[in-house]
Amino acid sequence: MALHVAAIDFGTTYSGYAFSVSPPHTKLKDVDILSNQVWNSGTAEVASLKTPTCLLLTKERDLVAFGYEAEEQYADIIMDRNADDYYFFHRFKMNLHNNENITMSMVLEDVRGQPLPAIDVFSLSIQALKGHLESAIDLKNLELDKRHTKWVLTVPAIWTNTAKQFMRKCAEKVNHSLFI
Repeated sequence: MALHVAAIDFGTTYSGYAFSVSPPHTKLKDVDILSNQVWNSGTAEVASLKTPTCLLLTKERDLVAFGYEAEEQYADIIMDRNADDYYFFHRFKMNLHNNENITMSMVLEDVRGQPLPAIDVFSLSIQALKGHLESAIDLKNLELDKRHTKWVLTVPAIWTNTAKQFMRKCAEKVNHSLFI
């Protein structure tokens, strides 16, 4: 039975992921680590291993896009003057750094000052990255055994325990078996 490791790097400015699928009892030097290679910025025609940490949601809090896609779609929304129908968040991770007032009911404001629960913003971002990772695995014709997958979510070592616990709760909201 293979062991799977899926790691999400939730960054302040950019985010990405990597995963491995290895047979049991494989030596570390023999493990293939695969990273995403298809984040594309359509306007700049840039391919990158990471994508901007930004999130586009409908007013109903449905996920529209994450990363470059979110930036591009939000630019179109602004041009069409439909911004009132959406939330757009970017560089929101810093709200957890050196914040002594982190609670599960904490609220973040999007770029236009519209409030939304922080747990929704972070968990929907994790959900978007997880979904992209799963799509990349499917494209490579690999199968992710959910029972034998270890999930990793990066958090800065300098964060407070409260901030780390908040991120854990956000990940658990995406999937109760995730990151445990």
